[in-house]
Amino acid sequence: MFATDELHTWSEMRWTWSRLPTLAVVLLACVVLRMSIRLSTDHQPASMLNQRWFESLRHLSANTTRTDQQTAKDIENGRKFPKVLRTAGRRVFEDNCEAVLRGDLEEITRGRELMEKNGFVRGSNISETSYTKLTMDCDKFKDDQGYRGYILSAEEEKFPVAYSILLYKEVEQAERLMRALYTPRNVFCLHVDMDARPEVHQAVQGIADCFPNVFVVSRKEYVVYAGFTRLQADINCMQDFMQWNKDWQYFINVPSQQFPIKTNKEIVQILQIYNGSNDIEGLTGNRRLEHRFKFRYIYKRVTKNQIKPNIYKTNYQLVDPPSNVTIVKGSAYGVFSRAFVEWMLHSKAARELLEWMRDVHCPDEYYWATLQYNQNLQAPGSHYSGRPDDKPWLAVHAAWGGVDPCKGKYVRGVCVFGLGDLAAVVHKTHLFVNKFYLEYQPLALECLEEWLHNRTAEPAHQPLNLTYYRKLPFINTGRAS
Repeated sequence: MFATDELHTWSEMRWTWSRLPTLAVVLLACVVLRMSIRLSTDHQPASMLNQRWFESLRHLSANTTRTDQQTAKDIENGRKFPKVLRTAGRRVFEDNCEAVLRGDLEEITRGRELMEKNGFVRGSNISETSYTKLTMDCDKFKDDQGYRGYILSAEEEKFPVAYSILLYKEVEQAERLMRALYTPRNVFCLHVDMDARPEVHQAVQGIADCFPNVFVVSRKEYVVYAGFTRLQADINCMQDFMQWNKDWQYFINVPSQQFPIKTNKEIVQILQIYNGSNDIEGLTGNRRLEHRFKFRYIYKRVTKNQIKPNIYKTNYQLVDPPSNVTIVKGSAYGVFSRAFVEWMLHSKAARELLEWMRDVHCPDEYYWATLQYNQNLQAPGSHYSGRPDDKPWLAVHAAWGGVDPCKGKYVRGVCVFGLGDLAAVVHKTHLFVNKFYLEYQPLALECLEEWLHNRTAEPAHQPLNLTYYRKLPFINTGRAS
């Protein structure tokens, strides 16, 4: 028995001595690291030295990520972010998304039939209550949802974009949209319709509280369809962004039903080519739908308990708009330079026009376009002098009934995209596509999400043709803005 113990002791000694060189190297590395930190921070308090010491040790582990507090400090100090590589691969297993995006009819049909079966449950199905619970542990939430997998090029670090996301009920779809656009440099304003259920407000607040660069708008609106509060919701986010005083370069407003078809790096490259120009849709002539702004519209509640009023046309004609402007129609959504946003918030002419828009039907479809295309207003970012209808508008692609093909279904004249639309959609030159419903052919959005993720991970396989954007007629070709 004694001989056996001696044998074990001798074996343990041999194991220890054989690993001494490795242990010595680790110890020496720690000593050198500690000395280097101390030499670079001679005048800092001991508590800060210890903090940096433990932070440095923590970052030696490949399994540990940076904290939000450190990321926020790095944003303030202009430091570069670590490259956290995404891995390309299959993320949707109910259908072959790669084949769907090639237009494979057999795979598209198989996916449709699968979704039509009773009991089909999409891969991700997170309720509002679940979001509230999940975001109680922010680190785990971000790990599980894939927020660690961002890739930041030097271009992206220097060019943050501000996004407002408008939603009413579909929290998961809004969160997936934000995730597709997320980097630590971009900033996000989440506007939840004041009339949304309490669970929606709680879930969105929980998500925002997990990120230093995401916030819920300070003033929520009861968004009335075709009413003034729809426009005011975006302006509220713009005001909040300006008060943040961050260094974002462009503002883009999106509803939760949209989804990007360009990676963050590609969006940045395109906006850099725009060089301060706005991308705002413009329609003139009969396409303006003059009855919407020639007559005054009012708001009435039909019942005493009705929270949101209905909008009605009156027989009273509106007075002419201020500043001798010509009304131009466009979209509620666009790409706005920071200079344009700042000018709009402080310009007397812009504020007077905004006040006039209160009696207009769908003012969000007239305000931006009218500011952009009336040259006498001298709005920053307006570098197009041709006919507004001839200008390409690349902020968002939508398929309209009677004009564009739709393999999904039409809702209020706009296509809700399905699996059969993806092969064409991904080749559009726009930044976003509108729209998707999670409850309708959810694999369409999931396949597009997989495609964008893989395009981010391996951009060289599908390079963007930037020459097309450099030849656009509305970009600022002069000196840098």
